[in-house]
Amino acid sequence: MKTRIQNCHRKIKPFLSGLKRYKKIVFHRVAMRQLYKRGKKIKKAGSETLFWVPGGMPLMLNVESAIAAALRLRGSGVHAVICDGVFVACVRREIKDKQPISRWQETCAACKRDCATVLEEMAIPYSFIGDYVPEQTAMELRKIAAGTTWGNLEGLFYGEINVGKNAKSAVLRYLHGHSFPSDLSIVREYAFSALVCAAAAENAIKQIAPARIMMSHGTYVDWGPALHTALARKIPVVAWMASYLPARFYFRHVEDGLHIDFHNISHAAWNERSCLALTGDQDKRLDRYLQNRYKQDVSFDMKRFKEYMGQTDRIRSRYGLDAARPVWGIMTHINWDTVSDYAPMIYESFNAWVIDTIHEIKNIDHVQWIIKVHPAEAWDNPDSGVECLINKHFPILPEHVRLLPADEDLSPLDFFQMIDGGITVYGTAGLESALQGKPVILAGEAHYGRKGFTYDAGSQASYRELLNKTSSLPPLNEEQRELARRYAYCYFIQRQIPISVVRDPQSKWWSFQFDKKDLLLEKRDPAIDFVCEKIMDEKDFIMDEQLLRLADENMDVRA
Repeated sequence: MKTRIQNCHRKIKPFLSGLKRYKKIVFHRVAMRQLYKRGKKIKKAGSETLFWVPGGMPLMLNVESAIAAALRLRGSGVHAVICDGVFVACVRREIKDKQPISRWQETCAACKRDCATVLEEMAIPYSFIGDYVPEQTAMELRKIAAGTTWGNLEGLFYGEINVGKNAKSAVLRYLHGHSFPSDLSIVREYAFSALVCAAAAENAIKQIAPARIMMSHGTYVDWGPALHTALARKIPVVAWMASYLPARFYFRHVEDGLHIDFHNISHAAWNERSCLALTGDQDKRLDRYLQNRYKQDVSFDMKRFKEYMGQTDRIRSRYGLDAARPVWGIMTHINWDTVSDYAPMIYESFNAWVIDTIHEIKNIDHVQWIIKVHPAEAWDNPDSGVECLINKHFPILPEHVRLLPADEDLSPLDFFQMIDGGITVYGTAGLESALQGKPVILAGEAHYGRKGFTYDAGSQASYRELLNKTSSLPPLNEEQRELARRYAYCYFIQRQIPISVVRDPQSKWWSFQFDKKDLLLEKRDPAIDFVCEKIMDEKDFIMDEQLLRLADENMDVRA
C-alpha cells in the first residue's frame, strides 16, 4: 500500500508542477496582452525586429523579451527565434560537465520549455530554429559536417558565410582551456550546429523579412552564423551584452563582421566625444564610479571582491620588487572566452600571445614583469587556464618575471597603481591602467585602442619591439590622460544603460519584474525610450546628461 501511494505521489507531483507553471504563464500572458492594448498598433510591414535568441539562456531572454515588448508597444512588429534541439552542440555545453555527446539531447526539452515559457509569459510571438531547417537539409548539412577536422574547421562555409570561425570558438569555449581531445565528434557536432544556424538564419530572414535583427553574444555557433548572414544580406544588427553594474547593459549597432566588439563605438561618435572636455561634474561622476568599482562591492563583473589597500610601496615590498627597476604588468585573459571573434588580434590565440610574450621578456631583465592571471580562473578553469599553461611551458621563470595567481589577494586598483605600465590584448584592465596614467601596450584591437592613449601593436614584430622599449615608455602626458578620461566617461557612464524593469532586488542577475511592466510603455522610463529610439535610428547608444539623471532616478542602484 505504501509503495502504491509513493508511486502515486511521483506521478502527481510533475502534474501539479506543470499545472502551476501553466497558470503562471496564463496569468502573465493575459496581463501583457492587456498592456499591449495600451500601446500603438503594430505597423504592417518594414518594422519587424527579429530577436535571434538561441543558446538556452532564459535569464538573457528576460532582457531581450522586455526590449521586444517595449518595441511592440511602440508599434514595431517583433518575432523571436529560439532553439528546439535540432542541434545539440551549443554554448551551454562544457567539458567540465563530463557529459558524453550521446546524452546532450537529454537537456534540450527542458531548455526549450524554459525559453518558450519566458516568451509565452511576455506574449512575444516566436518560432523554432527547426522550423527553418527541413529534415532533408539537416541530413545534407550533417554529411558536410562529417568531413570536418580541427585542421580544416576554420574554412567551413555555408554558401558565402564563413561559419568555421564561430565553430572553432565554440569548441574552444567547450574545452575551457583543456587540450583538444582526439575524438573528432566534438568538432563535427559544432560544425553541424554552425551550418544549421546559418541555414535557419537564411530561411528565417527570407520568411520574416525583418527590418533588423537583435541578438546577444554575436559569436559561437548559436549567434555568429546568424550575425554574419544578416550582415551579408545588408540587414542591420543590434547587439547587446551585460555591463559592469547590475541591470545595466551595452548596446551597439554592428558595423562589420570583423569588428563586432559590443564595447566599441563608431568612429563618428568618438571623433565627436574626443573633442569634448569633461566638465567638473562629469569628472566627479567618473571618479565616484571608479571609487565605487574598486572600493565597494557593487560591480556585476567582479566576483570575490578584493579589498583595496592603497599602499603602493608596501605592496611592492610584499612582492620583493626592486625600486630601481620599472615594473610592468601583463594582464592575461580567460583563455577560452570568445577568443578573437570580436576584433582582430596579432596572435592566433591568447595562449599563443602569453607564450610568445614570456619568451621575449625572459631576455628583458632591466624590467620586472608581473603576469597577472585573470581572477576568474580561480573558480572557472583552475586546471586548464593560463596559470597551468605557464607552469607547463615555463616551470622555472627567471627572477625578473613573476606570476600572480588567479586567487591572489590583491585589489585590481592596487595592481594598477603598483605597475609602471601594462600589457594586454583586449582587456578593460588596459583602460583602467591608462586611467592611472600608465602606458599600455595592446596586442589586439581593443575597443579603447587607437584612441590616442595606447601603444597599438599592428604585428608580432612591432609588439616585440614595444616590449623591448618598455623601460623608456613614459607615463601618459596630460593630453593622453584627458583622452583616456573622456573615453572612460563615455564607456563607463554614458553607455551603461539601465533597464530597470529587469532589475532583480534579490540578485545581481536579471528577472523581469511584472509589477513594473508599465515602465515598458512609452514615456514611462526614459532609458527604455532611449534604447527603442536608438534601435530604430541606428545611432550610437550614448546617453546625454539629462538622460543620465532621469535614468538613475528609475534605478535601485547608482553609477
